[in-house]
Amino acid sequence: MRFAAAILSGLALYAGPAVAEEPRAPFSKDVLERDFRQMMAWFPGEWDNSEQVNFATELGYPEGATPSRLHSSIHAVDVPALGPNVFYLQQYRDNDPGALGRQRFYAVAIDEASMAIRMDIYTPRDPARFLNAHLEPDKLAGLTRADLTSSPGCEILWRRQAEQFIGWIGENACRIRSRTSAMLTISGDLLLSADQFWASEGVTDDQGGTPFGPVPVPHQMRRAQAFTCWMAVPRLAPAEGWFYARDLKIHDQGGEVWITTDETTPRSFGFRMRNVRWPSGPNADALTLYVHTREQTAAISYAWASPDADRVGINLRMLQGSCSR
Repeated sequence: MRFAAAILSGLALYAGPAVAEEPRAPFSKDVLERDFRQMMAWFPGEWDNSEQVNFATELGYPEGATPSRLHSSIHAVDVPALGPNVFYLQQYRDNDPGALGRQRFYAVAIDEASMAIRMDIYTPRDPARFLNAHLEPDKLAGLTRADLTSSPGCEILWRRQAEQFIGWIGENACRIRSRTSAMLTISGDLLLSADQFWASEGVTDDQGGTPFGPVPVPHQMRRAQAFTCWMAVPRLAPAEGWFYARDLKIHDQGGEVWITTDETTPRSFGFRMRNVRWPSGPNADALTLYVHTREQTAAISYAWASPDADRVGINLRMLQGSCSR
């Protein structure tokens, strides 16, 4: 089972080990309803695979197989036409909010026939209409199924297994006709836990070929935690004092925030934040705050704290600041 790049990878926030078989169905609907409540709490959030990209060498990926950087926002939205439990996905690439990727709506419900949690996937016909719908809910007023497309058979089924949920597409169920009229079969495996969201995806044709190439290294997303920062920079003319910037928003999965001073010759500085989790070796995990300038790719300095710290700060004299949860 793999996941569909063309149709579903918006849902499959990506990346993960293939599942040998479907997890066993619960024996009681009451158990399924409890699991449903837990999944509804874990599914929404900000997800990013920054650490996977940063540690591509340590993870041993083959040359040219490093996964791309993705950031996905999943938020509960009010769309009565799709049911009571609906989520909106908006995704961007390469840590650039302007590089918009996929937009999807997910309608989630208990499926008693399969004793699983069912996730139906919808794609907006006019993506621009719903841009930032999680921030501007008025854009969803009047949305109907006619505004969306979907592919029967491409639904995701989920079941809980220990402290995670396993998602899959029914075998040979998701069949899509390509632009060249070839029939393609979409497959996928997903994994969701409290702070990780993995999914793998694949597309095969009726001859068993892989028209989009072999299944790539799966994306491994981690939940991004929000921080608010301040920065202070002494102006080059000492008599002019300090330049201050407050209420700067950032997240701990490779998020960045930049300021530009108001001097005659403006200067730009940035914070980047990672909650570093080493994939191997003796190094300790750490919440790390990097200081950057526009002129240099590498950080000019950094500070770190415990991964669960509520605050991390730095003072370089030529710049100081901190970030708090």
